[in-house]
Amino acid sequence: MKIRQLFLLGVFLMTSISITAQDMLVATKVSQRASVTQRIGTTDITVVYHSPSAKNRKIFGGIVPYDFVVDGVEYPWRAGSNQNTTIEFKHDVKIQGKPIPRGKYGLHVFVKEKEWIFIFSNDSDKWGSFSYQKEEDALRVTATPVPGPYQEWLNYQFVTRESGSAHLELQWSNVRCGFQISTDVSANVLSDLKSKKGKNSDDYIKMAELTVERDSGKINKALRYVEKSLQLGKEFRNLMLKSKLLAKKGMGAESKAVEHEALALGEGFPYYYYYPLSFMLLEDNREKAFEILSEMLKKEPENYIANLAMGEYYIKTRNQEKATYHFGKAYEFAGERSKPYTRYMYLSNKLILDSN
Repeated sequence: MKIRQLFLLGVFLMTSISITAQDMLVATKVSQRASVTQRIGTTDITVVYHSPSAKNRKIFGGIVPYDFVVDGVEYPWRAGSNQNTTIEFKHDVKIQGKPIPRGKYGLHVFVKEKEWIFIFSNDSDKWGSFSYQKEEDALRVTATPVPGPYQEWLNYQFVTRESGSAHLELQWSNVRCGFQISTDVSANVLSDLKSKKGKNSDDYIKMAELTVERDSGKINKALRYVEKSLQLGKEFRNLMLKSKLLAKKGMGAESKAVEHEALALGEGFPYYYYYPLSFMLLEDNREKAFEILSEMLKKEPENYIANLAMGEYYIKTRNQEKATYHFGKAYEFAGERSKPYTRYMYLSNKLILDSN
C-alpha cells in the first residue's frame, strides 16, 4: 500500500513539473500571445494570435511564401505563429459583405503577391496551419495587400470603425492587409432582448422602438411591446411612446389623451431632459424644444435638470452666454450626487465664454 502511495506521489510530482515546464516554455516564447477585441454595437470581435518578429528577414515572398501549393494542395499561412490564430464573433456578421454565423474560427491566409485569401475555418483548435483541411472552410474572402509603415512585430488592429462596421488589418514588416467586418446592430440588440429572460419595462420599450425603427409598418407589434411595458407600471416613457405610435396610426384623439397622461407622470431625466431635447435632436424642431423647456422653467425655475437641458439647447443654438448661465443654475440647484457633473459643465462653458 505504501509503495502504491509513493508511486502515485511520484506521478503527481512528475506531472506538476511537466506542467510547470510547459508554462515556463510558453512564457519564454519569442512570439508572445496577443489579442485584440473590438465591439460593434453589442457584437464583440476578438482575434487571438501569436506575434512573431521580422528580425530583418524577408517576410512575404520569403518566410511566408507566395502561392504555396504542392501537388495541388494549398498550404496557407497561420496568420501569426505557434497555435492557430483565431477570430470569434458574438453575433452573425458579414466579412467583405459575405455572411458568416456567430462563433469561433481558425484564421488562415493564402498569400499571393498581389492578393491575399483570408480563410475562416470551422476548426479553430490547431497548431498552426500544418493540418489545415480545406473541407473545414466556413468562408473565404480576398483582399489586396498594400505597403505601410514598418512593423517589427506582427500586429492585428481595427484601423477604421463605423457604427455598424470595422476594418481589421494584419500588419507586419512593410505590408498591410485586412478585411471589413459588418453587422446589423439593431437586429442583434433586438434578438438579445427577445431571448432575455425576466424582461423589465426598459427592455420592452427598447424592443418597441427597434421594431418600428426597423420596419415602420410594424406599429401594432411595437404597441404590443409597449403594453407589456405598461403592465409592469405606467411611466412617462412608455406612455409617451404609446402616444407616438398611436399618432403614427392616425389615432390623433387617442394619442393626445395618452400624451396628457404621460406628461402628468413626467419626472427626472426622461421628462425634463430627453423629452424636450428629442424634438431638437431627432426632429430638428428647435422651436418646440425651446417652448417646452421655457414652460418647464417657468413652472420650476430651480429644476436643475431642466436648466441643464436648456444649457444644451443654447449650445446647439450657439449662444454661449445663455448656455453658461443655465449650466450655472444647474450647478446651483443640483443635489450632491449631481454636483460634480453640473460643476464641470458650468466651469468648462464659463472658460469658453471668458476666452471669447
